[in-house]
Amino acid sequence: MSLTITSTIETIEGFEVSNAYGRVAVVDQINGTYLDSQLTIFTNEQAFLDGKQPLNADVQGYTRNEYDRLMGTDILDLAHDNLIALLATQNVVATKNL
Repeated sequence: MSLTITSTIETIEGFEVSNAYGRVAVVDQINGTYLDSQLTIFTNEQAFLDGKQPLNADVQGYTRNEYDRLMGTDILDLAHDNLIALLATQNVVATKNL
C-alpha cells in the first residue's frame, strides 16, 4: 500500500512537487496501546522503486495514534488512514492505494 499526494507540496529546498508518492511504515508498540506511523515521500513511485532518495518535504509525516489490538490486525491500513488524517490538518490531500 502507498499514498498518492494529490496536493502540491514543497521541499525544504523550495521545489514544488505535484502527485508525489508516499510509503508508510508502522510499528505496533509492545504494549499494544498505540501505533507509530511514518510517511516517506518520493517524487513518484518509480523513484521509490529505483532506490532514489526521498524528498525533504516540508510536511509533518509522523504520527502516534491510540490503538487497541481488538481494533483489528491490519495496522498498515490503519497507519495509512492516520497519516491521511494528519496530512489533511496540513491542507495536504492524499489517497490510499491498495
